[in-house]
Amino acid sequence: MKNFVTILLAGVTVLIVSVGLLFGMISFFPALIEEYYSPVFRSNSFNTDWLFYLHPFVLSAAFFWFWNRYKEELINSSGIVRALKASFTYGLVAMAPVLLLTFSAIDISVFMVLTWLVYGILQALLASLVFEWRG
Repeated sequence: MKNFVTILLAGVTVLIVSVGLLFGMISFFPALIEEYYSPVFRSNSFNTDWLFYLHPFVLSAAFFWFWNRYKEELINSSGIVRALKASFTYGLVAMAPVLLLTFSAIDISVFMVLTWLVYGILQALLASLVFEWRG
């Protein structure tokens, strides 16, 4: 039960920050948001919008397994450093290859791809910090 609560708490944390970042991106990078109006993206995603809200919970559940599997190898680090190491490992191993494929397959800017990479690493960092806090 503790694991379920931890995953749920991490998912809620990631979701709240993700929605905040979405609105921040609209305010600070309006040109990037205009890129989302490109025909390579769905013009009406009403039927799939719920996936945006599900994603933090799927990420948290998957990353919880990764965290528990590899945290012992990061034991010589403090909590924040351990969370940073795990998050950057996730970004390098899981995100960078798929983002390279995405960039090669659809017409998007390098800046958009880099923001997705930073966004993913930040999501993993938030989940890691919740996992570290919940011990």
